[in-house]
Amino acid sequence: MRSRRTILLLVCALWVTACNFTLFTSSTPTPSSLPTRTLTPAHPLLPTFTPVPTLSPTPIASQLTPKSNTVNCRSGPDVAYPSLDVINFGQTALIVGKNKNSTWWYVRDSNNLNQFCWVSASVAITSGSLSNLPVIPPLGVIVTNVTVDASVSFSMCGGPNAVNFNGTITTNGAAKVSFQWEIRGDKSNTTSPQTITFKRAETMNAPNAGTYTADCGHYSISLHVLSPNDISAKQNFKIGP
Repeated sequence: MRSRRTILLLVCALWVTACNFTLFTSSTPTPSSLPTRTLTPAHPLLPTFTPVPTLSPTPIASQLTPKSNTVNCRSGPDVAYPSLDVINFGQTALIVGKNKNSTWWYVRDSNNLNQFCWVSASVAITSGSLSNLPVIPPLGVIVTNVTVDASVSFSMCGGPNAVNFNGTITTNGAAKVSFQWEIRGDKSNTTSPQTITFKRAETMNAPNAGTYTADCGHYSISLHVLSPNDISAKQNFKIGP
């Protein structure tokens, strides 16, 4: 009987102790109690590309070489000009200019780099770009002086009277000179253009169209140079008593 009482007292003591025992709470924090942290996404480093520069092609220098044999390099763009040098077959020359219709090339002399001369396009083979070449006029070659004279053989008014005229042309170098005779007055006439070839600086007679006949009156005769420059000389004359 006493033992059963003792057991009962022990059970009651254990029950009282359990009621007063503080339950442990989980130490795991709630999501709301977690600290806020900003996450920076990791981006891979992208390579930096340097743009490739655009390369402009280097212009090819304009050159010529003879088609065959040896060609003359002249002081002007015409066969009337004297040859300053020759370019042999297989040689090349740098083209630095042209005449106005591209029938002659202005080149640096291959045998004398301080000298320039002209080669006919018909006897040369070219390479490189020719589109931007400057037009080079024949340097310093002009007609410097013109003279004219008329002499009258008077017969009578109402009939033909003979008039003879002559003139001279002077250049300062080799040139091909174009000219015409012009008669003005009571009777007018203009001849067709004629050409004289000068091989050097000189004075040459200008051939006329023959004896001119006219009635009495007042006239003028002009020797008119058309190229390489425009220059003329004029003389007035009278047919009559």
